[in-house]
Parts: sequence; C-alpha cells; structure tokens
Amino acid sequence: MELKVLGSSSHGNCYVLHNSSEALIIEAGISLKEVLIAIKFKQNIVGLIVSHQHNDHAGFIDDYVRAGVPVLALSDVFKEKGINESQGNIIRLEYGKLYKFGNFKVYPFPVLHDVPCAGYLIYHPEMGTTFFATDTFSIAKRDKDGNIVQERFKGINHYMIEANYSDRILDRNISVGNIPVVLKKRLMLSHLEINNTIRFLLTSDLSTTKDILLIHLSDGNSNENEFTDLVKKATGKRCFAAKPGMELNYDKRI
Repeated sequence: MELKVLGSSSHGNCYVLHNSSEALIIEAGISLKEVLIAIKFKQNIVGLIVSHQHNDHAGFIDDYVRAGVPVLALSDVFKEKGINESQGNIIRLEYGKLYKFGNFKVYPFPVLHDVPCAGYLIYHPEMGTTFFATDTFSIAKRDKDGNIVQERFKGINHYMIEANYSDRILDRNISVGNIPVVLKKRLMLSHLEINNTIRFLLTSDLSTTKDILLIHLSDGNSNENEFTDLVKKATGKRCFAAKPGMELNYDKRI
C-alpha cells in the first residue's frame, strides 16, 4: 500500500491510498483529472471520503459525483455544494457506522472545527489502520451538555494529523504586522497548533505506530523541519511533513 500526497494546504488537499488494483481518495481539494493522472489511470477508484465543506477539501467533489465515484461526506457538505443526495453514489456520513470501499474499511468520528468536520480511521489488510484528522482545534467531540470530550485511539499504524501552525511563529508574524491579530482567534478555534498535535499523540497508544505524517501546515505560520524534529523527539517515531508529490510506503510493519 502506498500513500500519495497531491495537496496538503489551503490551496487544495488531496491524498490517495492505493495498491496495484484499488485507490481510496481522501479529500476533494484537487480535481479528479489530476488524481487520475497521478495514479496513471491504473487503479480502480473505490471511493472518496471528505472531511468537511471548505473548498480546499471539498471544492472538486462534484467531479467525483458526476463520475460515479462513491462519495462519503457529511450531509451539510452535499448541501453546501448543491449536490442532490438522492444520487446512488452519494453516501451521507453517520458517526458510529462502518463503511466499506473495496477492501478499505472506513470509520468516521467527529472533530471540532468552525463547521461540522469528520476524522477517519481507515483500515486495509495491507496497511493496517490509518488515522486521518485535519482542520480541527481538538480531536474531540461534544457531549449532550456541550462539554468537550477528548477522543483516544489504539492500534493505529499510520497517523495523518494536522499540525497547522506554531503559536511562537504566529505571534512573531502578528508582532511585525504580517498577520492581523484577529486571525489568531480563528486559528485557535479551527486548526491544530503543533504543541497540541504532540500532546494528542503522547496521550495516544503509539505501540503499533510506524510513522506520523503532519498535514495541512500553514504556509507562513509553520516550520516543517522544526515540526518534524519536535514530533520525532517527543514520540520516537518517524515523522514527515506532507508535500505535493510525496509518496510513502504504508504497509503495516513497524
């Protein structure tokens, strides 16, 4: 199993998990045509899973719908994009439900963002379980009283997790006038700061984890070398920062 990164920023997010016969697309921030070129038209696309409605994650969702690709997303994503949910290849996401795309099994869970947003556990016999969470200030859910309840996961072989910005770098950009101060509040309530990413990882069971991929790094408020070094030192695991064109082996052996 291979992971191919096609985009991992506010310009467009898209990742492909594929082997010699099938491919699962994560996020629709890149056109279907570009995806097909990237996988050289070889693999059967068994499905597309989308985290939320923002265009850098769902902007090209209609490409996939019109092509007949099975698409899993929250109902508000389809409504926001004007897609008729009665179409046969549309799958309205329900938390707590397991979905199957070819040999991939997908389990969605809620994360906190400024719009409804889903993370995913993705299982395939060749790779084990991959954790995916992006565009979230907390990998948690709210209980019936509105309290934040932290999520915890075990048995993860690969992490794909957001590390969008650093408080230190953001504060420096604000102090020199590169970024308006109001942006900090929005980031704090919509994206993961690198130290929060590390805290989440350290409170998770990493005993089966092979590697950690940091995704959706901010163009101006992050430092990929610093971030990957911090995660490596904190977790003892291999760590990479996602970049377009990157390919990683996603088998399940540590």
